[in-house]
Amino acid sequence: MWFQVEAQGQERTPQTATTTTFAAVDPTAVEVRQANVVARISTAVETALPAAGGIADVRWVAATPGGFAVVDPASSMVGFFDESGEWLGHAGSRGEGPGEFSGRISGAVSRGDHLWVPDPQNRRLNVIGISTRTWLRSTPLDLLAGFPVTWLSPGNGELVAVLWGYGSEWRNWSVRRWTGDALETAFSWVDEESRHGWGARILVVEAAEEGTVALLDRQAGVVNAYDLSGSLAARYVFDDDTALALSGEDRAYLDRLREPMLARAAENVARRLSALSAQVPRDVRDELGREAAESRVAQSSHFSDRYPYFLDVRFDPESETIWVARPLTANEIRDLPVQLDWAVLGNSSRYWDAYAFDGTFRYRLEVPLGFIVTDLQDGRFYGYQVDDLGLRHAVVLSLP
Repeated sequence: MWFQVEAQGQERTPQTATTTTFAAVDPTAVEVRQANVVARISTAVETALPAAGGIADVRWVAATPGGFAVVDPASSMVGFFDESGEWLGHAGSRGEGPGEFSGRISGAVSRGDHLWVPDPQNRRLNVIGISTRTWLRSTPLDLLAGFPVTWLSPGNGELVAVLWGYGSEWRNWSVRRWTGDALETAFSWVDEESRHGWGARILVVEAAEEGTVALLDRQAGVVNAYDLSGSLAARYVFDDDTALALSGEDRAYLDRLREPMLARAAENVARRLSALSAQVPRDVRDELGREAAESRVAQSSHFSDRYPYFLDVRFDPESETIWVARPLTANEIRDLPVQLDWAVLGNSSRYWDAYAFDGTFRYRLEVPLGFIVTDLQDGRFYGYQVDDLGLRHAVVLSLP
């Protein structure tokens, strides 16, 4: 399957790309290694930590030089920790002024000594000095072209955003370069099947080579890496033999798990449409409402006949490893020792498979239940873990 990509000013050249096939493996016969927990930051709610080091609601963990940063929208701050998880200090507080964040901050990207923190509610992109832990500057974000769902640093000094469009751009996705004061489109595509039971079908992550981003089709088992002009640089595929069948009983079980999440999603859409009332024309809002209603109907039973090939794929150039996250099956979910929300189960994996850059399978890595990866760098996984009480804990894992 080729993604329908519209490059800005260039034709796609798929015939020039190298295709790598992931080796098929028998899950019952592979070597399983246990990931080591380097740091685990408990929430202030759980441990009553002092305010100076308290994290209440982990939404993103980003690798930084010599440590990591935790984005906490509940307190509207970014907490900094050293490599072992010792508190170093924080930047930001709730508000709308310089150095202040809204309660909607999430993704963060580290580039050198700078941490870029998007704040869509305040419509700006903030820059924090990592070594000084101080706010440096903010630049405005124009959200009328679409909503940034992911920020990436493709390893070449650039900052890139993945935007989901609305209004006339409904179902349009685009990869855009940050020029310093605006987002400039690199390439775009239309996702006709925008949602599946495991979240977005197309996922965008950084790729192996500098200056590229990878588009993952979870259901087709294809990873296409593009440069920032929209030309295909590399392609990774799974054999059809590796697909796992999803029975009707499994679909019904998984649909029931998703019902509370879909109800919350409908409420969130209504709130977002209300917030847009002063920003977009009425006919656009009406169209958004109709599209959202149709999308909810389509999502009510939207699992495919087979499990997705992967939930996530990450590239680690330092160790020349391609990491592939396997989805939890219905039987695995039934056997779990704790009951987790589908929003967690559908985005986390018990196993990440390690492949060499040539597609050769290496080994399987087992990670804590409910662990969701937000960053990967130099052989370490950064992210958060959701426990059976719904509390989020920042976690850093190392390879065995």
